[in-house]
Parts: sequence; structure tokens; C-alpha cells
Amino acid sequence: SLDWTRMPFPNLATPGRWLRLSHVLAGDTPAYGGGVGLKIETVRSMEKGGSCNTVSLEFSNHLGSHVDAPRHFVADGMSVDGYAIGNWVFTRPYVADIPAEESEILDVSRFAAALVGCEDADFLLVRTGFEARRGDEGYWAASPAFDPAVADYLVGRLPSLVAVGLDTISISSYLHRELGHAAHRAFLGRGFRIFEDLALAGAPAAHGLQFVIALPLLFKNADGAPCTIAGLAADGPE
Repeated sequence: SLDWTRMPFPNLATPGRWLRLSHVLAGDTPAYGGGVGLKIETVRSMEKGGSCNTVSLEFSNHLGSHVDAPRHFVADGMSVDGYAIGNWVFTRPYVADIPAEESEILDVSRFAAALVGCEDADFLLVRTGFEARRGDEGYWAASPAFDPAVADYLVGRLPSLVAVGLDTISISSYLHRELGHAAHRAFLGRGFRIFEDLALAGAPAAHGLQFVIALPLLFKNADGAPCTIAGLAADGPE
């Protein structure tokens, strides 16, 4: 296994274009299965005579752009707060374009055709194009999904891979929930972290990202957490 304590931290002064790869949480952020979204309650308001502005937030830890840690489906799996901070920096990301339709199950053949020259990738970002549907009910009700067999395929094909990300609400489709549970168990059981509901529309393809920083909200024993994710593209200044 990789010794992350000895991995070089990227030079943050590297020329390039910073991209936000996570969505901003909002009242209309879609929730898996059409569940409860973000609730924002005003606690203090300067407009109403308060000394400052303060709100309270109520939301699922799997709402919006977030990471699933192994603990999400593995009883004794790693929790979000169990990772060293350097584990949230990825130095060899790869963006794979795998266009997908409603409720389509992406199998090994779709990945085999899209992965070219990326054997050293540590973070695989899968762009299906379904992000364009994020404002529609179909985004959560009929999203594409991963075949569980893809997990084993990636273990053999990309030996340095530690995380996958995608521009759909989940690797599980609401229309194929049992298959989705199996996919979660397959990926998380092999130690992968899964980043879901990402903003990948503007990301450069293939090796166009120099590195990615994905910082989760840290709380004790978290099986998953919302993330702020940024990538540095090599194709010009901000």
C-alpha cells in the first residue's frame, strides 16, 4: 500500500487555472430518493436588530457534493475523520468521459474503453454528462449507476487508485437500489472512497488536472461528509 506520509505535497504556486469541482449547498440541492434537503434557519439577523448574522444548518451528511467513506457500508470501515489530512490531496487525477443515459448501468466495458494511459491514476473522476440534469427530478430519480464488478476491474487496472468521483447523485440508481447497495459494498469494501454529486462539466479531460484537493467536513466517526473540492487545471491562468 502507499505510504501517504511520504507523498510530496503539490506546489500550490504552480501556474494553472483553479476550478471548483463541488457544488455549493443550497435549499434546492437535490437529495437521493427525493429526501429532505438543506434547511437553513436564521438565528440572528442584523436586519432585525441582532448584533450579527448567524444561521443554523440541518442536512444529511450525504447531501450535495460529498464523500462516502468505507464506514458507510462497512461496519468496521474507515471513517472520514480517520484519514490523514494528506489523504485528501490527489496528485494524479484522471477525468474519464463516459456519457450515460437515464438509469443506465455502467459496466466494465464502458470503463475499459474510457481509460487510456492512466495506469498511475490515484483519483478517477467519471464525467457522464448527467450533471446537466441536476435541476430535474430525473437527476435523483433515474440516475445512471455503476456495476459492482467495476470495483474489481479498477483494482486490477489502476493499482494506485484510492478514490472515484462522479457527476451523478450516487453510484447507485434509485431505480436499481439493490444493485446500488452491492456497488457501494464492492467499492467501499475495497477501500475506495466515493465522491458523489460533483461539478465536472468544466473540468479538462484525461490528464488535464494537475492535482485535486478534496476537503471534507470533519466530525467524529463520519461515514460520509460534504466536501469542498478544487482542482488545478494546466490549461492557463485563472
